[in-house]
Amino acid sequence: MRLTKEPGTVPVTADGLRGMHHAEIVVFTRDPQGPSATGTVYNTLGLTDDLSDAEFDARFRALDPEVLRATFHGDAVWMNGPRRALMDSFTAAALDEGRTTPVGSIPMRTVATLQIPDLDRFLGSRRPPYTEITVGRTTEWVFDRGREVYELVAPDGGVYVLQSASQHVDPDLTLDKLPTLGERLQLPDGWRYQVRTLDRDLVVRAQRGGTEAHIVFDEYENNFQRVDDPGSTRRPPRQWK
Repeated sequence: MRLTKEPGTVPVTADGLRGMHHAEIVVFTRDPQGPSATGTVYNTLGLTDDLSDAEFDARFRALDPEVLRATFHGDAVWMNGPRRALMDSFTAAALDEGRTTPVGSIPMRTVATLQIPDLDRFLGSRRPPYTEITVGRTTEWVFDRGREVYELVAPDGGVYVLQSASQHVDPDLTLDKLPTLGERLQLPDGWRYQVRTLDRDLVVRAQRGGTEAHIVFDEYENNFQRVDDPGSTRRPPRQWK
């Protein structure tokens, strides 16, 4: 992947990621004119490989979002994790010159921005699953040939591949339970969950300022990214308004 060089960005890479623990926080600033907000995303992917899963999860769960909100001078902080990666490797453009920021005792990079139309709704208990969110980042996820992948298929045929499984809602959701996850999901009409084995590498790209990442969460906060075919004219299933 040739990363677009934007001011303040540096390329970062990591491999051997499948099953790797990670997490992120999103620091939100409310827009002055309404319920919307802008979020800055800090992520650990590729920075905490020396920690065991148990140690990492304990450190992340010990973070206090109110303390972080004050530390980062935000209006709210969303705790997104702990999580487990499904891709095998990635290349990304890290923001803020790639600097690491201590979030409690956990190092994180600034990796993305996002716009939320209604912050209170997003942070509330009724955050809508299966509703597309656009994230501004430059990333390339690679899922190796022969891997099993887990996908949501939207009513229009659009495919979203599971990039990151969450253990926030269900702490016992391990990778070995993903083949049967579809039996637990409350899928909207026209949606389906599918499992397949790759016969070639799957590369899922997002380009900041071009083809951004289009994300859907399920009710367990598992994170699926839309797989865009070059030249596709498919419309996304719906935008969160």
